Amino acid sequence: MNAFSIWTGRPAGTASTTTATSSPSYTAPTSITVANASTWPTRGFWIRNRAANAGAGDLRYVDYRSGNTLYIKAINWGWVNFNTGTIELKPSMAISGLYSESAVIDQVVLSSGTWAGGTAAGTLILKKFNGDYANARQIHYEGVQAATSAGASVKGYRGLPTVSWSSGQIVEPISDVDIGINLPTAGFYKNPDNENIAPEGVTFGLYPSQEECLITDSLLGGDSVGIWIRQTILDGTQARQSIEGDLSACWF
Repeated sequence: MNAFSIWTGRPAGTASTTTATSSPSYTAPTSITVANASTWPTRGFWIRNRAANAGAGDLRYVDYRSGNTLYIKAINWGWVNFNTGTIELKPSMAISGLYSESAVIDQVVLSSGTWAGGTAAGTLILKKFNGDYANARQIHYEGVQAATSAGASVKGYRGLPTVSWSSGQIVEPISDVDIGINLPTAGFYKNPDNENIAPEGVTFGLYPSQEECLITDSLLGGDSVGIWIRQTILDGTQARQSIEGDLSACWF
């Protein structure tokens, strides 16, 4: 065996189809209706439109459902890539911009450079996100420029951009967690600084089935692989029994 694949479980529920078009709302809760949600959870769960984003998918968070009507949280999460970071940005910081942009940092992914050297670059995962950063916009913390946007910001959850949904598209309950993997450096894994800062070298993604699994290969004898789990919890999330965090693996 020199490779393996890993994937997550997901809540029970048979896939259904949307019954009408639906535009995303970034400011207020909305509702979506599907043909048959009778086997789905009743509150606090994620759904995925498999057809959106050219097959990559698009996520919504269902606060609760009544029959086949799903009551969806406003989509005020997103992310923005940044560079020329000079002031260290951390989770829970409130950031702003020159054109009414505002957000709270939920997670920081530092990909290169240093804050002290003014070269920090990476991605900020944002919540309570209002407005949009265009490319090369100033990102402010407490009125001072801390970094510059590297490309336009994106609204959406868990790395999947939010788009409009069309009638007849396939929708299904989806995993509560994202996963990522990495190999140790010199035999050691670096502990994350806290639960909101991604481990070094880990890219999280949605891998909800054996057909859509995360694969690593070219493993040598004695190699170990780190498996990381991330759960995104929205403000005001409703409690639900049996949060689905199971993992399955296949060695080959």
